[in-house]
Amino acid sequence: MAKVDGKGIVRRLKSEISALESRLDENNQLMVALREQLKAHEDHTASDRRTQVFRRAAIDMVPQDEDREFSNLKPVLVKDMSDALVVLGSRLDHKYAEINALSEISQRINAGIFFDEVLDHVFEHFQSIIPYDRIGVALTEKTENGVSLVRAQWARANYDTLYIHKGYAAAMKGSSLQDIADSREPRILNDLNEYLSNNPKSHSTRLILREGIQSSLTCPLIARGNVIGFIFFSSRQVSAYQDSHVELFSQIAGELAMTLEKSRAYEDLYLRNEFIKKVFGQYVTSEVVDAVLKSDGPLALGGERRTVTVLMADLRGFTPMSERLSPEEVVDALNVFLGKMTEVVMKYGGSIDNFIGDAVMAVFGTPIAKSDDVECAVACAIEMQNTMAMVNEEIEGRGLPDLTMGIGISTGEVVAGNIGSEMRVKYSVIGNTVNLAARIESIASGGQIFTTEATFKEVQDVVHSAGNLSVQLKGLSNPVPIYEVIGIDGKYAIRKTDAGSDGA
Repeated sequence: MAKVDGKGIVRRLKSEISALESRLDENNQLMVALREQLKAHEDHTASDRRTQVFRRAAIDMVPQDEDREFSNLKPVLVKDMSDALVVLGSRLDHKYAEINALSEISQRINAGIFFDEVLDHVFEHFQSIIPYDRIGVALTEKTENGVSLVRAQWARANYDTLYIHKGYAAAMKGSSLQDIADSREPRILNDLNEYLSNNPKSHSTRLILREGIQSSLTCPLIARGNVIGFIFFSSRQVSAYQDSHVELFSQIAGELAMTLEKSRAYEDLYLRNEFIKKVFGQYVTSEVVDAVLKSDGPLALGGERRTVTVLMADLRGFTPMSERLSPEEVVDALNVFLGKMTEVVMKYGGSIDNFIGDAVMAVFGTPIAKSDDVECAVACAIEMQNTMAMVNEEIEGRGLPDLTMGIGISTGEVVAGNIGSEMRVKYSVIGNTVNLAARIESIASGGQIFTTEATFKEVQDVVHSAGNLSVQLKGLSNPVPIYEVIGIDGKYAIRKTDAGSDGA
């Protein structure tokens, strides 16, 4: 209803009251309400919203040349205001249901739901509002030779057999869909048998008739000014569609078109992320994976300074022992060891930075830093040593003596980030902290855990030590104090057993 000024409202109310006076008693509730609103407008005390409600009731009751609020519906001829408002209320409820259904589509797409799932929602929830037995969607595409095609992407019906299903394609040129794309206007066909008789070469019409469809309403999907496809509402009833359906169907098509690219991009991103989780989730924690997934654009080379705790673990004497085994047996034994160690590292929130032969490098504190990273690293090292008993049980009978492992832990500043080349990028850490962890690990006997002074001070209130000493490490001019760890209290409360020791 067009918005008019105060004088226009008064003029229209007088006109509608005059039209009703010849048909209704002057004491009729609607007449009384309209007169009250007229007086209120003349006194400038009226509620515009209240006026609109009563005017709509009056317009629906009295045929006039001007458009009614619900132009596709016949006038309501009733005798009192209560009946008029009931009819008007039902119509408003129907319109509200349409608006609410469209809103749900937008909410679902904005929540990042696949396009197919949005279409499923439309199919399942719109039948009480609009008629259809089948909904289909087809998108435009170009072949390598530049030929424009329309290919079916999704279809669903109230019946089982579909002759036009996903993958079905037809040329755009010369088809009725080309006319719809050119005009950008919806098309109603209320008798497909008649249409086929006039267009006998329409293979798609012949197929859809085999499904029992008799009527169709086709709306173009328009995004960024381009027709990207079509949505088809189809019914098994002849003359199922009226012009009054076009507005709602066009709104549905508009919502789907505007969000189609977003939804398909979300689907592509989802599949990419699933691949990343599947590949990298075996080596890093879910926090690391999430950090990678949240990064915008391609991974860039470079890094940032971070304070981390680095854990280096290496088997003792494995290389000469492996010379007695075949390559397959060596790999098999190593996989048992590395698999068990990886499980422990990830349990404590660390990331596997690298496997170096029979050595493991784990990092705590990047890309996600936590307040107890050092505690986690120490507790992890203790459990890794205790887990060696399980490793040896599993490789028993393979001609190997019990395996033992030395561990070194260092805390300090590193550069963490994407390191490598444009062709191969690896998230890693570099710096003296890494080198120090490797050097103190090299002097640890099987079953021992050595930490640097910086690591020990971070956990000195809860850690248990077997003593400390100063050692001269290769490449360093001054002796370095190190501490042997045998247990930790607090949150993790774990003690080292003797199962992973070589007795040194």
